[in-house]
Amino acid sequence: MVKKLKWNVIGLMLLMFLNMASAVRAQQLKTSSLPVKQFAHPERIRYDGACMNIEGKDVFIYSAAFHYFRCPQELWRDRFRKIKEAGFNTVETYIAWNWHERTMPSGLDDYSKLDFKDLKAWLKMAQEEFGFYTIVRPGPFLCAEWSGGGYPRWLAKFGPGKGGLWLRGADPEHIKWSVHWYNAVSKALAPEQITRKKKGQKGIIMFQIENEYDAHGTKDKEVFLKALYHSYKNNGIDVPLFTCLTGQTRASKDSELSQVFDCDNYYVANLSDAPSCARRMFDLRRRQSNAPGFVTELQGGWFSLVTGTLSEEHYSDARHFKAIGLMSMLGGGTGINYYMFFGGTHFEGWGARGMTTSYDYNAAIRESGATGPKYFAAKALGEFIHTYGSKLVRSVGGPCELQDAPKALFGGLRIAPDGTKFVFLHNTDPNKPLKGRVTVVPGKVAQSTEPIYNVNQNGEKVLIKTAAVANENTSATETFAVDFNLPDLGTQVLVIPPGATPEQGKWCLMEPENPVRPAVNIAPIRIATALRYDDPVNEAKWKSLPKETSLSDVGINDFRYNLYRSKVTLSAADIQQENRLLFNMFTRDIVSVQINGKIPKRLFPDKADAQTWITRGAHSRIRPNEFDNRFDVTGLLKEGENEIVVAYENLGHAHGYVPMEELAGIKQAGLSTTDTLLTRPLQWELAVDVAGVTKGFTSPSFKADKWEHIALNTQDEIPRKGNGVQPKGEQTGLFTWYRVEFSMPEKDAKVWMPWMAKINASGNGYMWLNGHNIGRHWEAGPQREFFLPECWLNFGTKKNVLVFGLRQTVNGAAINAVEVMPYPESAEVKQ
Repeated sequence: MVKKLKWNVIGLMLLMFLNMASAVRAQQLKTSSLPVKQFAHPERIRYDGACMNIEGKDVFIYSAAFHYFRCPQELWRDRFRKIKEAGFNTVETYIAWNWHERTMPSGLDDYSKLDFKDLKAWLKMAQEEFGFYTIVRPGPFLCAEWSGGGYPRWLAKFGPGKGGLWLRGADPEHIKWSVHWYNAVSKALAPEQITRKKKGQKGIIMFQIENEYDAHGTKDKEVFLKALYHSYKNNGIDVPLFTCLTGQTRASKDSELSQVFDCDNYYVANLSDAPSCARRMFDLRRRQSNAPGFVTELQGGWFSLVTGTLSEEHYSDARHFKAIGLMSMLGGGTGINYYMFFGGTHFEGWGARGMTTSYDYNAAIRESGATGPKYFAAKALGEFIHTYGSKLVRSVGGPCELQDAPKALFGGLRIAPDGTKFVFLHNTDPNKPLKGRVTVVPGKVAQSTEPIYNVNQNGEKVLIKTAAVANENTSATETFAVDFNLPDLGTQVLVIPPGATPEQGKWCLMEPENPVRPAVNIAPIRIATALRYDDPVNEAKWKSLPKETSLSDVGINDFRYNLYRSKVTLSAADIQQENRLLFNMFTRDIVSVQINGKIPKRLFPDKADAQTWITRGAHSRIRPNEFDNRFDVTGLLKEGENEIVVAYENLGHAHGYVPMEELAGIKQAGLSTTDTLLTRPLQWELAVDVAGVTKGFTSPSFKADKWEHIALNTQDEIPRKGNGVQPKGEQTGLFTWYRVEFSMPEKDAKVWMPWMAKINASGNGYMWLNGHNIGRHWEAGPQREFFLPECWLNFGTKKNVLVFGLRQTVNGAAINAVEVMPYPESAEVKQ
């Protein structure tokens, strides 16, 4: 009896081997029509239609997105440690061109303005201290909710300034400057490739070309992609090159673009849509049979917008996080990169136009560094990959038919070369658990008439076209039944060893338990008083400004506040006729105005304080006779000399469409008798900073002896989020400063906890913590809590200084209340 059972098991394994061999032969036939992949150092890194192979070992790439430019360098080690403890073997980052080349170079061959010190430090820490493989994505376009999508503002000087979109296209000037950027990145990072390291050392394993190119309607994309490809190759980049959502490289037959493989990005439409990840990955593997199934961006949450909702309100939760990861694996994914795994903060206003200072992203590691349920779901996935990744990377299968299954149940089967079966089951119902018994039919692909969507950067659902699939599965074996018990939106994997029955299998990835948080008995620090001072605009450092000079022309490519000033002598007749002040802008930003010390009535836009017009004109260029800021100056001008002072608010560099291609600043402005024509253009002076910045108001050591003392509200609860909950006042000036001081308790040697400030104020501007710019304050909301990095705080007896520089809106610039406190339920016991 034992001998008979043994031969039955051997026969079953032989049948599975023959089935898989047949599948491999079919795959080879598909692949044979494609150009052969070439690898400069195949003994160090290569790939095939299954997975990455690094130093002779098949590797499942489990990657976490972590942007060095969204986190203080002093906190990198903490974030890396948490990523490592969650089981990741790789970290990924965008590389933002505008972050590294902030000043316009003298020409294409001038690389002197580039600075890669922080990127190299990040790579060194990731690779050498924490043992991560690294993936880099230099754009040139990132999206990433980052200023300009990564393009420097000064680049607009080289564009045609008319017609369709210029950036991301095959325009010769755009190509030349993008190659300038790629040359610089390649030369800086070539030594960091794993192919340049000693055997066993970690390094960069993948370089990306462009980003989500399918989303952009440019012509001649192949021309641009090849120019970037040549730059990489000419500068010694010899690790695998990839794109994401770029049809020109997906299973390309071109001799050069065929050496680049394409990846998917999965942002699903709702909590119940995780099965689309399996279907899309299955489709990617069929279309691109000579490369691994890789998800460059697997949805880790979502960003937040000014006047919108915070990331914490996004539907994605730990159940969703786990489901989309496992469904990607079911479809054949052998590389996944969670975007974002740690989001971070838009310090110094580097977020794209319309973005909040917080880039928390509802990520597994929160903006503050705290961890929550998503993090522990990631850790469970990491343990699963660590245990079974070597079997999964060369498994065959995918979504399959489940007989007698409830409608909410989705799943499939993958079989490893040694016969190990992985049964993936997912309950798509977010509100009800599922329990029962189901029959797995490996020979039939799970067909669906449901449309598949991806969510774009505007939160819009985009229909995804997938190829028709045959009604068969490459891992065909006999049917078998399994018992399941899934919580609401639960996902589990039954691992059945070779030759074992389903009853002998092991269910993996049960719901992880979150650790108990240590009790924190620290009362919030409510600040009772503040110092106030209006910016002394006439003490700013003024310089004459030639006509139609942009901020980039004077070396400003960041997002500070600027001042403009004009002095004009008028007659009584002039005053009678010219009752309009008009501004023609380089881009649609906001200005506030004082005329002879008084505030004129704003005619347009009427809600300049709320940033509700940020998308206006996204597809059209500003005309020479278009005036996006208009004021009624009736009764404010006088005979003789008049002084007009303007505070310019840079709303941020847009990361898409026409505003991405525009310079910043006031192009021309002056008085008029009408809303559509300048009858008296004025000559302007510029101060590159408000006076308070040049006078050192942001420094913690500044002596604010002449500032006004004001009492703050210490009784009412401060709203922790919300739109339109700021104090209601009126505009009395242009720009106002506030300064508050507070003391922190001593650090607890055994407990780590992050800190924040809750703020109720009107006005738009920036905040400085002990001299560090911690980001923008947008009066409109919804953000009312701001991260205070512990590396910039003083604990114990030394005072902390928080400085606000605020442009006055129609509600003025008034601070009602400030409170400093630990993030609730975020403390952790130190390791």
